Amino acid sequence: MRSSPFIAAAFLTLACPARADADAPGTSQAEDGHPAADDRSTRPPVVVWPTLTPAGDVPSASPLHKPHPSGDKDVYERALELDATLRDAVQDLGFTLYVADTGPAPGRTRDGDLIGRAAGSAGGGATPDGGTWVVSPRIESAGTGEFITRIVVVPPNGRELRVRVETVPADSVGVRGLVMLRDLLSPATAAQAAIEQEREQAARGTSQGIMSPLRSQGRAVLAVNAGLFGGFSAFSVQRASGSADPRVLYPLLALGTGIGVGAALLVADEWDLTSGDAWVLSAGAWWGAASAIMIATGRNIQPFDDRYSWGVGGGLIGAAVATVAIARTSMDDGDAMLVHSGGTLGLLLGGAGELLYRGATLSQANAYSGAGYGTAVGLIAAGALATQVTVSPSRVLLVDVGVGGGALIGAAIGSPLIFENATPGKTRGWLATTIGGSIGGGLGAWWLTRDFGAAKLQRIGLLGWPSAGIVGSSLTSRGEAPVYGIAWGGPL
Repeated sequence: MRSSPFIAAAFLTLACPARADADAPGTSQAEDGHPAADDRSTRPPVVVWPTLTPAGDVPSASPLHKPHPSGDKDVYERALELDATLRDAVQDLGFTLYVADTGPAPGRTRDGDLIGRAAGSAGGGATPDGGTWVVSPRIESAGTGEFITRIVVVPPNGRELRVRVETVPADSVGVRGLVMLRDLLSPATAAQAAIEQEREQAARGTSQGIMSPLRSQGRAVLAVNAGLFGGFSAFSVQRASGSADPRVLYPLLALGTGIGVGAALLVADEWDLTSGDAWVLSAGAWWGAASAIMIATGRNIQPFDDRYSWGVGGGLIGAAVATVAIARTSMDDGDAMLVHSGGTLGLLLGGAGELLYRGATLSQANAYSGAGYGTAVGLIAAGALATQVTVSPSRVLLVDVGVGGGALIGAAIGSPLIFENATPGKTRGWLATTIGGSIGGGLGAWWLTRDFGAAKLQRIGLLGWPSAGIVGSSLTSRGEAPVYGIAWGGPL
């Protein structure tokens, strides 16, 4: 459906609420929106030249000319529509249409001719000393039912050309031409409309939760963990010094915590750390510290308080390795879950592996060294894997559940070996079934949670799906009775 000039004028009236004031004598609005001292009769008039073709935005072998009905009927009809719309829009915008100018002579459509006409020195009838606005619309078919609409405007006595170009559907040529003319004749009004549009879009985005992510979302996580690790470091320093005086311990705890929080805030301000990055850094620090303490315990480091110093050193090494990992790629929550899971599984499997190697019974269990080395290996391996894969936190959790469930099943299967007359050989058998069950459960959970893809799901759907419950009904003397059972159904 074509856009008539009357519909376009109504649209313009809604878009420019100052229209009613501009029509009243002595209350016209200036371009900046403030009341003007004169009405439209003292404004420079506006000359609207007939629509020309082609649009003129690219070099063309055909010169600018009025479209002919015999040459291109569609362009001719849209040109007439654009002419009528722009002439009505000039008056609706509060300007005076100069009807004495019927358009440029053939070959007088260059930019210099427009500027000369705006100064009143290019013919077209008498114009005020202040010059006149000149509007030169152009149109050209863009194919597929769209038209390139170009409007060139020169202000009175101006030395510049204001241009708007848009490719619009055929039924929107008039309406878009009206909006383009409003922007060119009233730049202040157009700027205000643009501001209002931006505010509306911003409000819509806020209400729908479409907001740009905040910088360093992992700031709080990093600050808490850094503060705790700073306090642990201060405690380790106090214990390594051999002092047990609480008057020294508490100030050191406060100092270490403050240094940790301050360092975390500085890092978060310097680099954009995600929540996953912060949790990976915390995993490196805490699992590194746990690994070092268990290794020191397994090696029976004396004096006992020196083991805390080992923990601080291991935490710093773990944090450094984690820093290298997040420097390669940004970590998400799934990567952080993977790193923590690697530390946990490494601790359990490392300890079980040492007991399996030594053949000690559970009553003689001392697997600190194996647990420490396993934690370090699991942490490094999971961190390296996190830089190469993308996995969701839920899938990591499900795989962990599979590992734990498999370990419980393996332990249950091998439990008769350790109920009575436990020997190193039987203990090895029980540990082997437990470790095997955990590995099998983890692999099964990984296989079940992998992405099948639409094609595989469709092929599985062709086989049908089981169902249980009411599978039919049976007619009895008392009426229909449900039939319960198990059924298999699917597409034929």
